[in-house]
Amino acid sequence: MKSVKCLIFAVAVTALLSLWPGPAAATPVVLLDDNFDTENSGAYSLNYASFANWTVSNGTVDLIGNGVYDLLPGNGLYVDLDGSYDDAGRMTTKKSFTFEPGFTYELRFDLAGNQRNGDYEEVFVEVGGGVFYEVFSLGRYEPFTTFTRLFTVGTATSAALSFEGAGGDNIGMLLDNVKLTRLDPAAPVPEPGTLLLLGAGLVGLFGYSRCGRKRKL
Repeated sequence: MKSVKCLIFAVAVTALLSLWPGPAAATPVVLLDDNFDTENSGAYSLNYASFANWTVSNGTVDLIGNGVYDLLPGNGLYVDLDGSYDDAGRMTTKKSFTFEPGFTYELRFDLAGNQRNGDYEEVFVEVGGGVFYEVFSLGRYEPFTTFTRLFTVGTATSAALSFEGAGGDNIGMLLDNVKLTRLDPAAPVPEPGTLLLLGAGLVGLFGYSRCGRKRKL
């Protein structure tokens, strides 16, 4: 009789564990997602400075594509980081983002070569306050290439994201599809529900083992 009760107890615990939904995974939070396609009603514009999410300083940039000055067709609108005034510009997000410790942040963007001349080109990518900084360079005919970078912060920091071309010949590298995302916590702490589930499992195993020992006696 005791063996039957032990078996029922074990089955009940197993069923309870199987029905437990477990801790909910943290949902990534998209802080910025911009492909420039809706800028200027979808039309190109040289020396463009009316971006929805960006300010332009230290020079100019061109909004090109969609069939006009379309160096890489099929990508909608994108940005030539060296505008038509022979002075490469700096694009900085209008919004500063709050970066928190304990989270990993993903920065993703597409860069392409200038598609026109063989001059050495660079793009400086920065999240202010020393959060992130890297210099990128691609050859003349390199197509759009996706770059992904992960970073964390030690203390809460508010900073903007910027892209700045280098050069002064109105021919620069191309930028598209910029996305900044806050991912799951870098070091998640078990939720109370997870600890409760673990406790239930241990109790079940302990109870079943005791039943087994009593049956042998």
